[in-house]
This record gives sequence, structure tokens and C-alpha cells, in this order.
Amino acid sequence: MYYFAFIAFGAAMMQFLLLPIYIRLKNKQRFAPLKIAIKGCMTLIAVCFCAYGIFKLYSVTGDFKNLVTPAGYQTNLFVLIGLCICMVADIMLVICFPVGMLLFLCGHICYITYFLKIAPFSPISIIIFVIASIIACFYYGRFRDKMGKLMVAYYVYGFVIIGTLSLGLMLPFTLGPYGVVPAIAAVLLVISDFMLAINKIYKRKVLSDLMYLGYYFTGQFFLGLSVFVPIVFNL
Repeated sequence: MYYFAFIAFGAAMMQFLLLPIYIRLKNKQRFAPLKIAIKGCMTLIAVCFCAYGIFKLYSVTGDFKNLVTPAGYQTNLFVLIGLCICMVADIMLVICFPVGMLLFLCGHICYITYFLKIAPFSPISIIIFVIASIIACFYYGRFRDKMGKLMVAYYVYGFVIIGTLSLGLMLPFTLGPYGVVPAIAAVLLVISDFMLAINKIYKRKVLSDLMYLGYYFTGQFFLGLSVFVPIVFNL
């Protein structure tokens, strides 16, 4: 189907055109407005896929309050709102890091709500959350001094994204094939956030921009596809 061409084009635009241009401009520390615009456009691609899926579903159901695909894969506006918040956060992160971080926190809360709505809660998520939190506290606890005044913010944000991970990992088991795409998105976003945290803590590029940004924008792209794919392919 031609939808595969749309997905391939969106992925190619993000990973092979916009991302390399952004990293090149970022490293030169020049052309700030263009740099910020390109970064926002990468998340906008995911927003467009998600919005199209929702509006296509709306044309079938005619009801935004109970968006359900023929397969019963319940969706709602939480993922779209989360993507839009993160798109603004992408811009604010360049201008004011703490504000961008707060917006990303709100975005992850939207994703957590989305995960809880599309699948029944699994108690195994609690076990994953506890184990991952212990590992994260053990590793990042060594850098409390480097975190400075943002230490509490780092910990709160860390627990929230671990919540995203613990819920996302269980989606393939509770939803079957429908849960694979959002699960991949959750894993990629969390990996990206922890890689960015390492760079910020060390205050230097321990991990390359291409690595964590590639994970991040791919994760956002997959979140958009988690709404787009089941709807447009009538799964």
C-alpha cells in the first residue's frame, strides 16, 4: 500500500536529511533560528502521522470521545498532545534547558496515560519499575554533586521515564502485535533520555549527538506510528 511509502518517506526525511543538518548546525553553534526550526520539524513529522491517524479514525467513528479502531485498539488524543508538548520542548531545550525538561516531563505523563488507556495494567510493570529505578539510582547516585540544583528534577524526571519504560515493555504481551510499535517507542525514548542525562552530568559530549538524538526522534516517530498504523491499515 502507498501508506508504506509515506512511512518510509517520513523516516528518511527525519534520519537522513533533517537530523544530519541539525547536528551540523548544532556543532557550528550558528544559525540558531534555523537550527531550532529543523529540530521542531523532526518531531512535527511524528505529530503529522499521529494526527492523520486520529482524523482518519474520526471520519469513520464521528466521535472523538471514544476513538476505537475495528480491532478494538483504543486510542485518544493523549499521544498527540504528548508529541505536541515534546515538539515545543525540543525548542525550549535549546533556549532554556530546565523549562524544556519540565515540558518533556509533561509529555511523558501523556504517554503514560496513553499506555494505561490502550492496555490493561500488568503487575509485572511494577517489578520492572522497581528494578530499573534501583539500577538508575545506583548509577546516577554517584553524580549528585554534578547535578547541582537540578538533582531533584533529574530524579523526578528519571522515575517518570522509567514509568514510561515499565508500562511500554508490557504492551506486546497485553496487546499482542499492536503493542510492539509503542513498546519500541518507549524503549528508544528512555535510552535517549538517559544518554542525554550522561552528557549533561559530565558537561561534555560523552555520547555523540547522533546517538541520543537518533534514538529520541525515532522513538517519537514510532509513537506517531502507534496511532497511524493500526488505523490506516485497518488492523
